[in-house]
Amino acid sequence: MSFERTGRIVSRRRILRGLTARLVVMLVMGTGVVAAASGPAAAEPLAWRPCPEKAEIDCATITVPVDRSRPAGGSVAMAVARVRARGDRIGTLIELPGGPGTSGVDTLLHGDRFSPALHDRFDIVGFDPRGVGRTSPMRCDAGLAAWPNLIPDTGGSIDEIHSYAQRLADSCRRYTGPIADHLDSATVARDVDALRDALGEQRISLYSRSYGTMIGQSYAEQFGNRVRALILDSVDDHSLGGAEFMASEARAGRETFTGFVSWCDRTPACVLHGTDVAALYEDLFRRAERGTLPDPAAPGHAMDPLMFGRAVTARLYQPEWPALATDLRTLSEAPAPATSTVPQPIPRGTTAAMPEYIVCSDWTFDIPDQATWQRLWAEQNRAAGPLRAHFAWGAAAVCSGWPVPPANPPHLPRLTGTPPILVMNGLHDPATPYEWATAVTAHTPGAVLLSYDGWGHGSYGRTPCTTTAGDRYLLDLTLPASGTHCPAS
Repeated sequence: MSFERTGRIVSRRRILRGLTARLVVMLVMGTGVVAAASGPAAAEPLAWRPCPEKAEIDCATITVPVDRSRPAGGSVAMAVARVRARGDRIGTLIELPGGPGTSGVDTLLHGDRFSPALHDRFDIVGFDPRGVGRTSPMRCDAGLAAWPNLIPDTGGSIDEIHSYAQRLADSCRRYTGPIADHLDSATVARDVDALRDALGEQRISLYSRSYGTMIGQSYAEQFGNRVRALILDSVDDHSLGGAEFMASEARAGRETFTGFVSWCDRTPACVLHGTDVAALYEDLFRRAERGTLPDPAAPGHAMDPLMFGRAVTARLYQPEWPALATDLRTLSEAPAPATSTVPQPIPRGTTAAMPEYIVCSDWTFDIPDQATWQRLWAEQNRAAGPLRAHFAWGAAAVCSGWPVPPANPPHLPRLTGTPPILVMNGLHDPATPYEWATAVTAHTPGAVLLSYDGWGHGSYGRTPCTTTAGDRYLLDLTLPASGTHCPAS
């Protein structure tokens, strides 16, 4: 998407370990909903100050309404960071974070992906979207972090999942507040325009990647005449219905996993060279179904099938093929976890950040009954091939029971007044299939697709060819010729 964080099943141990660190950061930067807002914030210049973590980067907050249809109903302080241009400044380049759940502030603090040429000419700005990081993060009952059984073949029930989704949504509302119902990409795009206004820019340049392309498309749809340039890198096709979304994700998983298997077959340095890798994966998947596949991140505990599949797919993002081969061999040799190990209960009232459920604000998955769910699971298995399922399967199942309809449901974007857009995508992307990029380009007037002929998720910054193409577009608005391909690295 890409649901980069969606589908994860967080271990209780890891949740508790992360809570303190997150709270410290939130207290330093400031977060939360301001209950007594009387209306939309005026477009005042941002009050920049040195970031506590890195003084050479500027930090600020901008106040935006929780619900723009009810401007007196409260506001939220959105965290923003800026790296100032080092030379002759063109304007502002805003990065739209992916995930959902990626902190744009952290991206700037820890080193962004942009070239020196862009740093010379642009103020580069990142932000934490509503529901993420320092901007009123989506917090839910940590006791609900572990999903119910999501596999029909092993006794999973869609009714149980829908009941779980209702309880989870109720807890997210309770611990996050009213903003929990206003997290969709179209609303975030309106926050971006408020940021543009506060920056004093008539038009802005935007770089979006993965789930951030949802915000990018929404911004272009609503504020096309305020766009100077827009890159959609590893793009989501928001026109898809739920069934085709799941099937296309599964096809992308199959294609990229097949590439890994082929590499292992022809590469003696692969630790599984000479092994039937697909058969080995199937055996491990079956062990996960039986509850006998150990979780390396939580000794004594087991991974379920979707946890296992997600861990494998994550290795395909870069890709990290040698490490994936080592992972699979290590798991194949590991004994089953101790069946007597029981997770420690999480204290009542403990919460965890769960921004992955933002996807339920943007996508529609109609799974009304067990028969439909089982049919879709069979289709998922066929489309995913030896990988069996894509991690998007879990998000789709949970979102199908989400009690709040998506505020920004799938649709073909209606773009007017937007300058030509640069779409970038890899041919072999495990999270945002290349077919999505071709479709988005086809229904976006004036858009040009730059194809990266390699493997992995994300194109800009991957090779000199992709970086140069992105830089030329952002710096002087020169698009590559239609049909341009960058060779694999």
